[in-house]
Amino acid sequence: MSTAINSVEMSLSADEIRERVRAAGVVGAGGAGFPAHVKLQAQVEIFLVNAAECEPMLKVDQQLMWQQAARLVRGVQYAMTATGAREGVIALKEKYRRAIDALTPQLPAGIRLHILPDVYPAGDEVLTIWMATGRRVQTVLNIARAV
Repeated sequence: MSTAINSVEMSLSADEIRERVRAAGVVGAGGAGFPAHVKLQAQVEIFLVNAAECEPMLKVDQQLMWQQAARLVRGVQYAMTATGAREGVIALKEKYRRAIDALTPQLPAGIRLHILPDVYPAGDEVLTIWMATGRRVQTVLNIARAV
């Protein structure tokens, strides 16, 4: 059996998912290199993918969303299992039509798209969480608790 996290096996336990992410060395892309397996230890109600690129010249996330829509949705399912989330949300800007069109037919029950307006600072983490969930969070405290 392959240990790759992107295998089609969906019967993995939360611990197995976190271990595969740790073994693969997956870290956040925010610059700090925060280990993804540590983030996946948190137990949450909603798992949110912030897919709104703030920088106007960046197109990588958009391209991946429309070219690899099924894999993104499968990754959200894995993350929901690891975190115990009952809902998954992929937040992306309304101008990402190709991504929206590719993702929509892939969405199972429990995962939805949240379409953000095409304005700056759409993509800011606190603003995106509020817009997609209606909840206000203090991410600095959450980060401090995680380390």
